[in-house]
Amino acid sequence: MNQQRDLLKWLWPFFLMFFVINFTGVFAIAFYGKEELHLFFNHNFHHKIADGFFRFYTDLATTYVLIALLLYIIFKKSWRHLGYLVFTGGLASFAGRMIKRNFFVHGHRPTYYFELKNVPLRLVEGVESQIPYTFPSGHTILATIIFFYLCMQTKNRILQFVFCVLMGLVAIGRVYLSKHFVIDTIGGSMLGLFFAILGYYFIWESTYQKLDQKVIRRK
Repeated sequence: MNQQRDLLKWLWPFFLMFFVINFTGVFAIAFYGKEELHLFFNHNFHHKIADGFFRFYTDLATTYVLIALLLYIIFKKSWRHLGYLVFTGGLASFAGRMIKRNFFVHGHRPTYYFELKNVPLRLVEGVESQIPYTFPSGHTILATIIFFYLCMQTKNRILQFVFCVLMGLVAIGRVYLSKHFVIDTIGGSMLGLFFAILGYYFIWESTYQKLDQKVIRRK
């Protein structure tokens, strides 16, 4: 219990923004419904500047940031940092894939879902449409873990808020690009947070001393 209180106290800006973003999504779904919310967002909030931004941002803030972090950790940090990201990211991604392929295999992505209903969407040029495996959002899972980890690296409250906003932009981007419904990003962020916290207690708080050794030890 003490560790849990410490974690909440340490990262309260992240948790606050995280739940504000996700509960806003939940209330929006309750008000509009899954389909109508996506159509409302798609038909009213598209802009050329946002098209260009989100076309690159969701991959940049997940895949490329993760690669950069792993390279930095390998050369500069300890096994604790590497173990945390590999454990949480790998386990969460595996869990997300299993959920998609075993429980929501017939859940269609928005582009194909509305195509079947003959409802037009505003799509971003150059973004490939996908058909199956909409829930949960893999990008949002990964973004939650990455920015949770980054929050753990700073005591700056403003920066922790910023990291959570950057995570939220990934979720918004997946909906903006019609890669996912809002509910998919909520599910992805919740799953990501679960494994981020799990990794904190199993890896980050582990007393195994060898985890504090540098990944690459220089003589």
